[in-house]
Amino acid sequence: MFNLLPNNLKEKVRSEYYLRLFVVIFVSVFLIQIFFLIFLSPTWFVSLNKEQEIVLQSEKANTSSLDQKVETTNKQIKSINKKLEIINSRLEYPRAIPVIDDILSRKTESITIKELMYETSDKKSGKVTLKGTSDTRDSLVSFVKNLEESDILEQVDLPISNLTKDKNIEFSLVINVVL
Repeated sequence: MFNLLPNNLKEKVRSEYYLRLFVVIFVSVFLIQIFFLIFLSPTWFVSLNKEQEIVLQSEKANTSSLDQKVETTNKQIKSINKKLEIINSRLEYPRAIPVIDDILSRKTESITIKELMYETSDKKSGKVTLKGTSDTRDSLVSFVKNLEESDILEQVDLPISNLTKDKNIEFSLVINVVL
């Protein structure tokens, strides 16, 4: 074939061809993206709604399970309170709090109390059994002397077997109380 076009026109045609090719590619990519967004949007809305529903259901499940736990705990507390009211209405407690406070106020740092039992025989007297450990024999003897000085505590019995060791002494005291 004959080449009838001059070179400058050939260049213009070639550049126009590339421009048109670029525009067609750009428009086609743009249209593909628009179609993609159009066809994807229903799926996106559905998944967004599902997510919101699941979040609401999980919140309801969490609150309902917490409400059930709180409700069962409240029922147990009310049941225990009713039982304690029955026990309190049947029993007469002597004034044990001043006795316990007096014993604990005379305790030193070297004395550790592990068990304190209070028993009453009548309204005017009782017995306190005190178990614990003492770091040294001297601290145990001084604790017993402090207890004997009390006006509320009548008699403090310290078995001699408690004084056999020098350190880390496990002791048991029986204290008679007059109210």
